[in-house]
Amino acid sequence: MQHQIQTKIDAYELPSVGELKRAAAVGQRITPEDVSVIAQAESELTGSGPVKGGPAATAHSIASRQLNFDTKVDEISRKPQSHITQEDARQIQSTEGRAFNCPPGPGSISAQVRSIANRNEALGLPPVVDPGAVYVSKDDARDAQSMESKIYGGQIPKGGMAAQMQSAADKIEHAKHHAFC
Repeated sequence: MQHQIQTKIDAYELPSVGELKRAAAVGQRITPEDVSVIAQAESELTGSGPVKGGPAATAHSIASRQLNFDTKVDEISRKPQSHITQEDARQIQSTEGRAFNCPPGPGSISAQVRSIANRNEALGLPPVVDPGAVYVSKDDARDAQSMESKIYGGQIPKGGMAAQMQSAADKIEHAKHHAFC
């Protein structure tokens, strides 16, 4: 489909609004470069610039929604899996649906996030609210690692709560050691 759109642009035969929406619905990305080329071609064809609701405006709208989706995916992917909530799943599903002009399917990113959120909910793993400054001992960190290992089948998630606790305990121990030396 990308080739068809590019061929039409090269020949100043602009893709229709429907063609752009169908391209997005099958997963095609509309890049800022595509938007620029479509807008330039539309301006040259009309002699007055892009048309309100025309191909350039539609391409710009789709590209913006796809960028918003990418930003949301990036935001959620930075969270430890145990912190992914039903709200995260709802937000990613909504942005994915808007980005590609159709409801996300079973193999979609939002379906994967929903699966993680469902598992977390079933395991009683709501997101942990940051309590502020807390002093963590090595024993606290060890207990958290043991619990996370049980929850995650022998694995301790990188960046998870136990890893953060271990880091905090190490820093406290280091500070105590250097305070008395």
